[in-house]
Amino acid sequence: MMYLLLKTLHIVAVMTWISGLLMQAFLLRTVARQPLPLLPDERSVIGAAVRWDRLLIAPAMLLAWACGLGLATLGHWWMTPWLSLKMVLVLALSALHGIQGGSLRRMVASPARRPPACLRHATAAVLCGVTAIVLLVVLKPG
Repeated sequence: MMYLLLKTLHIVAVMTWISGLLMQAFLLRTVARQPLPLLPDERSVIGAAVRWDRLLIAPAMLLAWACGLGLATLGHWWMTPWLSLKMVLVLALSALHGIQGGSLRRMVASPARRPPACLRHATAAVLCGVTAIVLLVVLKPG
């Protein structure tokens, strides 16, 4: 029962975190196309996204990590190749979350600042990463 509750909490936390990552990616892609400096309304939307990240998205990421580590322990999967690869992908998504969040915070502080060009492909990176993670978890290869 404990395993199933932890798994449920992990899935909800991951869904919340990934939806936030996609929202950030969409917002950064949209703002990158706007003329600079950003208008007050645009800065207000970005500020709301930054607050949303602090209140919901970052805690969801931390909860997903905590539950995932618990699941790996309960499932005795620490030495499996699929979990090692999954951890690398989750670390990459966590880093992307930090980069996107930092870019949004800097844009609120400096309205004439554009997001880094590499973030144009963040949506694809998130979707590819999540797809690979789901495949690893479902198939558990190796």
